[in-house]
Amino acid sequence: MLPRTSGGSLARFGPFEFDSSNGELRKHGGKIKLHGQPVEILALLLAQPGTTVTREELQRRLWPDNTFVDFESSLNAAVKRLRAALSDSPEKPKFVETLPRRGYRFIAPVEMIENNRHFTQRVASQVDIVPTKRTLARRKAVLAASGLGLVAALGLTIWLAAFRIKADVIDSLAVLPFGSSSDPDAEYLSDGITESLINNLSQLPNVRVMARSTVFRYKGKDADPQKAGNDLHVHAVLSGRLLQHGNTLIVQAELMDVTTGSQIWGGQFKRKVEDVFALQEDLSREIAEKLRMRLTGDEKQRLAKRHTEDAEAYRSYLKGRYYWNKRSPEGAQKAVDYFQQAIDKDPAYALAYAGLADAYTNFSFFNVAPSRDGMPRAKAAATKALEIDDHLAEAHDSLGYISFVYDWDWSAAGKHFERALALNPTYTKAHNWYPFYLSSLGRSQEALAVAKSALDLDPASPAVSHNLAVQFYLARQFDQAIEQCQSTIEMDPNFAVAYQVLGQAYLARGMNREGVPVFEKYSALSRGGIDSLALLAYAHARLGERRQALRILEQLKVASKEHFVPSFFFALVYAGLEDKDQAFSWLEKGCEERFTRFAYLKVEALWDPLRSDQRFSDLIRRVGIPP
Repeated sequence: MLPRTSGGSLARFGPFEFDSSNGELRKHGGKIKLHGQPVEILALLLAQPGTTVTREELQRRLWPDNTFVDFESSLNAAVKRLRAALSDSPEKPKFVETLPRRGYRFIAPVEMIENNRHFTQRVASQVDIVPTKRTLARRKAVLAASGLGLVAALGLTIWLAAFRIKADVIDSLAVLPFGSSSDPDAEYLSDGITESLINNLSQLPNVRVMARSTVFRYKGKDADPQKAGNDLHVHAVLSGRLLQHGNTLIVQAELMDVTTGSQIWGGQFKRKVEDVFALQEDLSREIAEKLRMRLTGDEKQRLAKRHTEDAEAYRSYLKGRYYWNKRSPEGAQKAVDYFQQAIDKDPAYALAYAGLADAYTNFSFFNVAPSRDGMPRAKAAATKALEIDDHLAEAHDSLGYISFVYDWDWSAAGKHFERALALNPTYTKAHNWYPFYLSSLGRSQEALAVAKSALDLDPASPAVSHNLAVQFYLARQFDQAIEQCQSTIEMDPNFAVAYQVLGQAYLARGMNREGVPVFEKYSALSRGGIDSLALLAYAHARLGERRQALRILEQLKVASKEHFVPSFFFALVYAGLEDKDQAFSWLEKGCEERFTRFAYLKVEALWDPLRSDQRFSDLIRRVGIPP
């Protein structure tokens, strides 16, 4: 490890300054929200402006021996975020220049200030020459002789100071998925305890807790906690294992200081299965104490809050969430069964009603049942949850979603989303749905701001990255949508819906030929999902390939005899074929079905072939979308 140096340091360039004492990037004195790997890259570049920092060096510094992160895609994404913060462009760079297949270099003049001493490092040439060892030695000697050697040392100071914590401060935490015994029935319990700890600890003041979707990529990988902590840029990591022997639960847990690799706390808890609440409370309390938190009475109460006193109801709820998190039609159906079991055991279990609402909304999302079947049930469950506990962010979020995609009650939707975020600012699902509501109203800049903040909370989640891509698409920023879709696919090449939006963005850009193979990939990953077939037919239609489009349309009609196919998708194909009468006929049926995607008619680019028709304007008014 490189030695620490003392003293505060600033690096100034253009309208920006970088403060090594806290890792802050500021523009004209205003703080820019940037953290993690982009800041580390900036610090390394500022340490040696005008000199190439190779990709190999960045990999050694930022992702040493990493088995969980795709280095190339992660580096590209980090540089992209850095450039966005600097308002820089890879085509016409002002600050960060790309050297293809080699690395990056900082090309703007940099003024270094250390202990009130100023040093200006200017880039003498835009021609990059790979220095030899002799050249490097001569350059170091010149720097030392001129006093500018301090600049290189300062760069190291910046990098170290920005990402090494003081010994008595822990302000970020990752809870890795708890391992479980070989008993398959224990998996839902270990996942549930992990998720509950994340939810509880996220409510602590002044501590950033990594979201579920970020940490669960480590599930089943026997991850090294210190390495995972460095990957996630947190100061502490909680890891553990759950064993179940009959009616007895044994949890072994350890809290590690990522900086030093030393144990902050470790313990073993042994409880009966019916005492799972006490087990979670003990873990949460121990961690809060070891994080040196001084909690108020209200904060302690929130940390120990129980939504039910019935252990069997709680276990059924955990099973419901376990299957809901599978994000599949089969998972949604099983989730409904388990959430209902939890409610049957405890009719006052508000959180179980909120879970039931989420499961029923997935019925519509996965076309398990018509919206008119699933959504009223979802609304009834969420309403019941709020009757029991009006402070439940999960239920407000569910009602916000139902209000705008099914009830078309835009005012109520906004109130519920804002209430959910006020009750629990770290509730990532609220950050995910709220921008869809904003986009449907045409408030694209607000939607993008919320979606970007969600990605800040959960930077390694393909789902959150995908949501940002959708907001770019709905805002008609199609190039950005394509780029964000590609970032999502780099995170998870099998994340099916990323291909859906990528294909739609291609079509919106007039790149119909490029859209066809993307929709074919989406169809393969979604196992021939109805929407993937409709989009593929639409793409063929826009290319003038009517025979292929009509063949797929016939497939949809055959499928509709076996299971529910929303009229929306028949209308979409006919819109692509520019058969307006058929398209509007099917849209009328879809309007009666209240299919969820009608909420986006105002901004959805796929409907542009119909947009000039008065019937389309009338349809938007009937859906109730405000002008």
